[in-house]
Amino acid sequence: MENKKTKPKRIALTGGPGVGKSTVLDILSRQGYTIVPEAARIIIEQEMQKDGSCLPWRDLQGFQNAASNLQFELENSAEEPIIFSDRGIVDGYAYSQVGGILVPEVVLANGRDRYQAVFILDQLPKYQTDESRKEDIKTAKTLQVAINSAYIEFGYNPVQVPVLSPEERARFILNKLEKIIC
Repeated sequence: MENKKTKPKRIALTGGPGVGKSTVLDILSRQGYTIVPEAARIIIEQEMQKDGSCLPWRDLQGFQNAASNLQFELENSAEEPIIFSDRGIVDGYAYSQVGGILVPEVVLANGRDRYQAVFILDQLPKYQTDESRKEDIKTAKTLQVAINSAYIEFGYNPVQVPVLSPEERARFILNKLEKIIC
């Protein structure tokens, strides 16, 4: 009998900038789950090290194309039964809409039916920028709404994750996920 490989269950963990995705994903990683890192942050950090031009504040279209393609590649390279992604490729749709640029083709071609669950973390009461996250609070709130709308437009029913401690958020996600993918 042929050994058929089970298709991984992709779970997108997303929200506007600074909502605590990385902190929650770190907790899930420590619990043994496979995490796909955020492609946008990888590109920003690499480009800043070499003073490159593929940065959202220098070339938004080029950056969004590169980030969406890398996110797609990273997600496709993971083969474990459950994969949590720090953002999903559909985020590229929201960022493109807010930025007034063309949506990357990889998003349009692959955004539907890609994730078995989408979790959108509510914004935290305190917002902080950093070297990679330069959006002001107004833009962060606009992106939060746009990301939620984008996933709905692509046919998903996002689960809103309330503001709780990071550990409680991770438990909330795992409890909801158990009901979604059983």
